[in-house]
Amino acid sequence: SLFLLLLFITFSFQINLDSFSNPHWDSIAKDLCAREHYGIPDMNCYIYRIYLFPVKVEVRSTAPPLVVLKHFIPKNYIRGFLKEIRERELEEQGVVDVVSGEKVPSPGRNANGTRLGHYETTTSSKIFNLIQQRIAAIDFRRAENYSVLSYNPGGHYAPHYDYIPFKNEEQEKKCEMNKKYGNRFLTFLFILQTAKMGGATVFPLLHSTIKPEKGDAIMWLNMDTNYSVEGRSLHAACPILEGTKIAATLWVRRMGQELLMPCHENGAYDLKDIFYPSEKKLLLKRD
Repeated sequence: SLFLLLLFITFSFQINLDSFSNPHWDSIAKDLCAREHYGIPDMNCYIYRIYLFPVKVEVRSTAPPLVVLKHFIPKNYIRGFLKEIRERELEEQGVVDVVSGEKVPSPGRNANGTRLGHYETTTSSKIFNLIQQRIAAIDFRRAENYSVLSYNPGGHYAPHYDYIPFKNEEQEKKCEMNKKYGNRFLTFLFILQTAKMGGATVFPLLHSTIKPEKGDAIMWLNMDTNYSVEGRSLHAACPILEGTKIAATLWVRRMGQELLMPCHENGAYDLKDIFYPSEKKLLLKRD
């Protein structure tokens, strides 16, 4: 029966996941990965329109803001972007060294990837313009280049923060990107290809498991209103058990995001500007 088939799939996934061993993964994060075959929790879903384009939103958390944008990237854009990516050589990825600002190997991360400029290719340009037009509250011109990652079987990214944890002011000043634009304020991640099994994105401190479809995007804040790390933004890319997952990320830097201020008296962001973008604000923020 269908029930027994689903039970077998879930049980098989759990067995394979239990065999995955990495000291950077704790039991809570692994349990959230195993939940990707289960139903999703209750959430607030709605559609907003900007320039007549509909944007489908799932609100997974308001503190901190965490949303899933359903079918956000058009299929023809995905096909073009994948074609352009496959023409490049994907290199083993690491993490950012807080002293040098360069990438270094990490046992908590197993993925191959590359970087693309916002307007480096035809499709990267189209996607960047689409994102900027439809999410008016965020200035994506302050984002780092696209980080495109390919996760093959066994690929993963253990629980981590996108906010770069400088140990002191001296280290912070040595990082040119941080000195010019501030730390990573927001993460915008979209899916180009899904794995057959595994590959969910989990937020252990929010108890949230997200298994996006091709074309979906996930967006969350990495900083609080004091520009410190948002502790609940801890997240992970679950191990790939079958197939390949390909995703692209834009890390948006803090400078130039003042449209989200002033914040409420309780120190939270003004969520209406994040969840309900307006064309008026989009026009106001242009130079």
